[in-house]
Amino acid sequence: MKKFFDNFENYFMAGGLFIMTFITVINVMSRKFLGLSMSFLEEITTAMFILISLLGAAVAAKRGGHLGLSVLTDLIPKKFQKYVALLTWAAAAFFSFFLIKFGVVMVQSEIKMGMTTAALGWPEWIFGTFLPIGGMFIFVRFTLWTISFFISSKEVK
Repeated sequence: MKKFFDNFENYFMAGGLFIMTFITVINVMSRKFLGLSMSFLEEITTAMFILISLLGAAVAAKRGGHLGLSVLTDLIPKKFQKYVALLTWAAAAFFSFFLIKFGVVMVQSEIKMGMTTAALGWPEWIFGTFLPIGGMFIFVRFTLWTISFFISSKEVK
């Protein structure tokens, strides 16, 4: 069970990419052979792309794979790398805070105005929740990465 939760984003992204690929191929075939475009499939694909992009950022944070993490810390002496890690976490926390805050405001607005998607007619807030959810995943993964960075830097000494 621990392995599942450690790799939740990976499993979700793999499933989402499979779904996106499948429905995009269906839509392309429909356009090519039937002359029909199924716009509801494009709505789903776009929403899944947003969620997968945000989860991908969280996975990169979990692995320490963001460009600034390795480029900056590799150039700095070991004793100062913890400050860069802390600064990176602060920037990620700031960014995540705004993703979550404005994502929640957006969802509340969508609920209040009763907005629905153009093709599916689904409540817009369903897709809108992807923004604060993604922000939470990014925050959690950056926080866990920072904690593990500090723990590993203490073990090296």
